[in-house]
Amino acid sequence: MPDIVTPTAASILEQYENLILHDANEADTRVKLITDILYHTLGWTHADVHNEERVSEDGKTTWADYTIRTGMTALVVEAKRVGAAFHEVPDARRTRLQGKIMSGATGEAIIQARDYARKLSLPFAIVTNGNSWIIFPANRIDQVRFSDSSAVIFPDLKSVLDTDFAEFVDLLSRDAVINGSLENELLGRIENQIEDRRLNRFFPTGFSKITRHSLYPLIEDAIVTAFTEDIVNSDADLLSKMYVQTPDRRRFDNRVRIHISKREAVSRKAPVRAMRAQEAKRVATIITEAGNRARPIAMLVLGQVGAGKTTFLNHTRQVSAASIFEPKPDRPYPHWFQVDFRPFSPQESPLEFIIARLLEGINADPFLSDFERCVRHAYKDEIDALFRGPLFLLRDDEGERKRRISQLLMDDFSKGLPYVEKLLAYAARTRGVFLVIDNIDQFENSNTQSNIFSDSMALAQKVGASLICSMREATYIQHKHSPVFDAFDFDPISIEPPVVEAVLARRFFVARQLLEGKNGEFTAENGAEVKVENLSVIIDLVQNSVLGSAVGNLIDVLATSDIRLALRMTREFLQSGWTASGKALRIYESTGKYVMPQHEALRAIMIGTEKQYHEEFSVVGNPFDSRLAKTEAQMLRLFLLSAIVNMSSDSSFRYLEGTEIQENFRQLGFGDELTARVLEDLCRFRFIHTTSHTPPTFESSYIVSRLGAYIVRYLTSDMMFLENVMMDTFVADTDTWKTLRAQTEEVYSTRNIVERLVLRRKRVEDFFDYITSLYTPLREEAIRRGLSSAWCTHPLESARNQLISNLTRATRSAERNYGPTPDTNHS
Repeated sequence: MPDIVTPTAASILEQYENLILHDANEADTRVKLITDILYHTLGWTHADVHNEERVSEDGKTTWADYTIRTGMTALVVEAKRVGAAFHEVPDARRTRLQGKIMSGATGEAIIQARDYARKLSLPFAIVTNGNSWIIFPANRIDQVRFSDSSAVIFPDLKSVLDTDFAEFVDLLSRDAVINGSLENELLGRIENQIEDRRLNRFFPTGFSKITRHSLYPLIEDAIVTAFTEDIVNSDADLLSKMYVQTPDRRRFDNRVRIHISKREAVSRKAPVRAMRAQEAKRVATIITEAGNRARPIAMLVLGQVGAGKTTFLNHTRQVSAASIFEPKPDRPYPHWFQVDFRPFSPQESPLEFIIARLLEGINADPFLSDFERCVRHAYKDEIDALFRGPLFLLRDDEGERKRRISQLLMDDFSKGLPYVEKLLAYAARTRGVFLVIDNIDQFENSNTQSNIFSDSMALAQKVGASLICSMREATYIQHKHSPVFDAFDFDPISIEPPVVEAVLARRFFVARQLLEGKNGEFTAENGAEVKVENLSVIIDLVQNSVLGSAVGNLIDVLATSDIRLALRMTREFLQSGWTASGKALRIYESTGKYVMPQHEALRAIMIGTEKQYHEEFSVVGNPFDSRLAKTEAQMLRLFLLSAIVNMSSDSSFRYLEGTEIQENFRQLGFGDELTARVLEDLCRFRFIHTTSHTPPTFESSYIVSRLGAYIVRYLTSDMMFLENVMMDTFVADTDTWKTLRAQTEEVYSTRNIVERLVLRRKRVEDFFDYITSLYTPLREEAIRRGLSSAWCTHPLESARNQLISNLTRATRSAERNYGPTPDTNHS
């Protein structure tokens, strides 16, 4: 079998001369010239190019010579025979589509290609006779007239393959087109979502007319106390009651049918897993021994955002190792200085910030602040040296001696650093001094973090203190190979996120204790004044609605093991997530059972402190809008998320490589810049994670979170979820946009609850149909290009039956509670 020879610029030019010589027809021009340029010069694939696509309209059928489609854009190529003369082509790189170029054979070809493009809904067109190449926008949606648009012209094949070759390839090659070259060159921008088509811009407040008569003010103080980390961490008794040492070891989620993959260990040494009771005791023992023997240690406390690193440190100091830090009136004792960098400003010096916090601790400590017990001894060598040397003549003048010593101490105290160094160095000679640096990564700037590390380590080494640094795994990975870390041989301590329900149970227990025996009253939704003899019953009510319920599972899923976030969401739900508080309390007191509706909890959590869903202010991202301002790419978040969720159903799945994501997106016709944006957003919203805890890149490997799986397999069929994200989803289709706006106006103006629910249901169905239609081309392209089965499912079609079931159930529930719909009355 002979070798296949790839055409070169020289061979294509030679072929062109032969075609001219033999007056080749259009078919030969296409096969022997244009096809070579499309495939070999510009890099298009057979999966991209369609030959002789049928174009039917008004009972007439014609065929477009070539149509080229990618996920990002599409164009039609109209080929004319090689001998066709384009005399009307001007000698210019760009020209308006008016005047001479629109006359004669050139104008006829342009109009033909334009009409094909419009009938096929393709935005761009190319006209060529194999020699001249004219590229132009054919189907604009930005209100610019065709005649005001410009074409880019390559006048002959020498320009295409020689003098302007780089420019030709930069405009029309596959790689260039999927990265937006045609949009940039012909339209001036890649984006085609340029209008303000988000419902929350026109309806900034919620539609509900129900006045909330909440029980929350009666329990607010207790909830704030029990569910606010800083309050708990500052009180040893509360901390002892609320601390949870039960790590979440879930490996499979039955509801969404995914195996939960683990992320990689970040440290070379095997870490102490401090959330396990036995190993927690080991940490307390290490600190106790280091404190009593004045033997410095170095520890790294590592965990994800909100896992409880600060809580662990406070529990260690105030509970598990508290006894060794108790002040002793007759002897030295260990000291614990915890420097929290949350109030730090990047404009400050890290060392000055640390010294200021240490001075506060020294001044408050009965030993370190005592001149006779500590300060005199810390400065003894320096004082002796002064009066042996430069102040020798004043050594016998007691008054002058005291004045000079006081001046020395005040000078050092005013400077801060020398005073702190001397006192801590003295204290560290007999008992341990622990310098604990927390929230190093409060600021993402790596230089700021590095400066904090280096200043902390230098100070700890100089005074002989033990150093404990607390940080996220991602921060450690970013800096672990830096020279700064080589100064200490750190022992890693891993803080695994505890079981969310266990944490919430402890918090509710304490809140109940705080309210036991207290009474209060509130106005119910029917206007009646209700007295509550024992406010702790309200905690019983809300606890019953959260623990072991769909609401509790929802909080667990949405928090993605971020305990701080779970506590915040619970507070916000209790504050605004229920509408019928009087009815709820009445039912609970009479039956002992009441569970708040999950949909109210979901809405409260998604909206947070806003009046309407906005992605930028919500803890939940929008999977239906990739925020790329490009309609063809709008569903890329859900497309990628669905694929990795499908893969996670297989117990043998470990991770999805970034290079596979990159390659598949390229095959579909999406450039690397868009792909990278999608990966960043999915990680930012905690839908997926990198296995290495590092920022997302194409070199990373990815696993899905439970939240990501619930988005795909549960929340896409949830009416409240769809209704919320719909408010902040761009709607490109004009008819759909008009329909949704009109429906929303009607929802806002309708007072009858059941009638309004019927309207809301129809609106959700129409929105669901629209996003389904946006997703379908991605799925069809994935199938056509032979991507693996995980990429070829349609999550919205899969969710449709469940959505209809959920909508029907919601309608029936409303009819039971508020009466039949007007249609039902009529029948």
